[in-house]
Amino acid sequence: MPEQNLIAPLGAAFSTRLICTAGDRLIHPADNNNELARIVTRWSRVWVPETWAARQYFTALGIGDDENPRYTDEHVVGWLLIQPRPDSLAWRVRTGAIDITTALTAEAEAWPD
Repeated sequence: MPEQNLIAPLGAAFSTRLICTAGDRLIHPADNNNELARIVTRWSRVWVPETWAARQYFTALGIGDDENPRYTDEHVVGWLLIQPRPDSLAWRVRTGAIDITTALTAEAEAWPD
């Protein structure tokens, strides 16, 4: 059976098979769900640190650029999806305001290859 891409529910562990849109957020699985934890946010086709703890975590691992920190999907495999910020593209998808196709089209127009 071929693998499929999925829209994951909140709390699911991220894998490269999951479709995430701008505004989706991940928390390190060892952290509590709070703003002091290691949290990253989807921006364009990469993940960026939302919290200082996330930035410090990747810096300690020697990953990312201090001036412009960006992380790939592979860096956050296993991190857990948490509630996106209200009015973000991901929030609109997860609340049913727009469908994933619309969100991905908007992203493709905003951040063309």
